[in-house]
Amino acid sequence: MAINTGDDEAIDIAIFKKIISQNPDSIQLIDVRDKDEYAAGHFKTAVNIPTDELEKQIKTLSDAKPIVFVCNTGAKSGEAYYMLQDLRPDLKKVQYLDAECTYSADSTYKIQKPK
Repeated sequence: MAINTGDDEAIDIAIFKKIISQNPDSIQLIDVRDKDEYAAGHFKTAVNIPTDELEKQIKTLSDAKPIVFVCNTGAKSGEAYYMLQDLRPDLKKVQYLDAECTYSADSTYKIQKPK
């Protein structure tokens, strides 16, 4: 399942929802929110690398699977996307979710287009 939809930066919300529900292990999902926000609720397969730690850990990211950054609003995930473009241009399959996300402790979530 391809993640690119013509917009090289933000993943299409409908495609993201389909991937998360049907094949979440097909992508590297990186939650760039603070540790306390992540602890309060997150996507089941997401790995937490807060934006302020991403630069230190950027060399550990692999190109084995497409990378999708997520946060609450798309702001931090967009920042992470652009940081990766600058520091790891070798990683080509990278996008971020530009959406409002609400997470619950039981791993349920709500995704909607930004207002």
